[in-house]
Amino acid sequence: MKSWVAGLVGLGILLLFIGEIYGVHADTTKESKTASDLDHIGIFLAGLGLALGGIVDTEEDKFVRFGLILAAAIFMGLLWNVGSYI
Repeated sequence: MKSWVAGLVGLGILLLFIGEIYGVHADTTKESKTASDLDHIGIFLAGLGLALGGIVDTEEDKFVRFGLILAAAIFMGLLWNVGSYI
């Protein structure tokens, strides 16, 4: 697996984590919106890293690539739906 895939997914998860922590301590609606934006950017980056890793990395087995794409779809689908209702 290429190192940029792990870096992109890691950065996305880090932004998601920071957004959640910031959202817990948010006092105003502007801070809550900023926390939500960080969450959405983190979800996008992590899902993008997984999806591109599954599409671009031809050295991996086809089942590993399918798993990366499936994980990206589940990750973005579930977390974006939950995040939009909070």
